Amino acid sequence: MTHLLVVLALIAAYAVFVLVFPTGQCRKCGGWGHKAKRPRNRSCKRCKGTGRSFRPGARIVHGGAAAAVRYLRSRREGGR
Repeated sequence: MTHLLVVLALIAAYAVFVLVFPTGQCRKCGGWGHKAKRPRNRSCKRCKGTGRSFRPGARIVHGGAAAAVRYLRSRREGGR
């Protein structure tokens, strides 16, 4: 039972972390926006030259948070 609670706490902590910091360095280019072997004018395919990429689960967490906000706003407005 204790192991289950620890796992649930870790999942909740990761969800909050991803909600606050949804992007991290691109793992393919290391945050540079281009691969070291390529010329600088060709950008990384994974991050499209930004050097940032979404963390695993970030899209799911943000989608759930947005759905919760929409639900609460509709309840506050009277169910429209």
